[in-house]
Amino acid sequence: MSQNSKNEKLTEILLNHNPEFNDGFSERVINKIKLVSTTNKKIENDFISAFRWVALSGVAAILLLLITVYFTDGMFTTDAVVGLLNYSPDEPLLAELNY
Repeated sequence: MSQNSKNEKLTEILLNHNPEFNDGFSERVINKIKLVSTTNKKIENDFISAFRWVALSGVAAILLLLITVYFTDGMFTTDAVVGLLNYSPDEPLLAELNY
């Protein structure tokens, strides 16, 4: 048999083939899709709740820091928050490191 006739025979067999799925195949596929969808939503909800806790603790830490700055320096300015309240423009910031 030549290669061409083998190809033609195989083509004819494949054209006449009518595949059938087992009973319940579409239901199983739909159930898997729903399962994956609900799992992804659960992961997304867990991530959002974890982000909320991290964000809330970060905001609480920043507020605590600002309150500490206000009570230690007695005022609430940009220089007090950055820690430059006692520095004058003429004094270098790293004067202690020059010795």
